[in-house]
Amino acid sequence: MDSPWEGTAFLFMWLGFLVLMLLCIASFFVWAIHRNQFADQDRARYLPLMSAIPPAEPDGDPAPHGRT
Repeated sequence: MDSPWEGTAFLFMWLGFLVLMLLCIASFFVWAIHRNQFADQDRARYLPLMSAIPPAEPDGDPAPHGRT
């Protein structure tokens, strides 16, 4: 057991990483609540339904030159 990747050292490294990640996620969540990031959920609910596709051109316009 000379390698740090064997035994309890590996377990403690993973547990330390897990605790660090949980603290980071919790701090970002608390930051988001304090900055009112979740305040306007009614608007966010409809964003995927809004289309950014421009309206079609009228039928009277000629087609662009090129392959058909």
